[in-house]
Amino acid sequence: MKDFKFSKKHGGPIDPGVAKKWMKKYEDRHPDVPHAYFFGTELIHKIIDHPEAVGMRVYFGYGDEDIKQVILIGTREDGSNIWPDADKGSNGSGTVGDTGVPSPPY
Repeated sequence: MKDFKFSKKHGGPIDPGVAKKWMKKYEDRHPDVPHAYFFGTELIHKIIDHPEAVGMRVYFGYGDEDIKQVILIGTREDGSNIWPDADKGSNGSGTVGDTGVPSPPY
């Protein structure tokens, strides 16, 4: 793992039928929590356009009201997260994202 490097090429398409099956299984097991969050391209670009970003991580957490949240953060090739204040003096500051629109109800 020490020599592992994250890449812009990690991840890939999956069959839509498989995706729908996995989504349905999650919704069936967790009917009372959001099943998805929408994030606009402006936030996504702000995160992944950081000069050191090769992609982003999606973290799960619980907000102040104990509602499931999704947190987006840029990731470097070495696997480190690009936090806003960790890059002082570097090529700009990272962005950590949330405030997505949950589904349901939207």
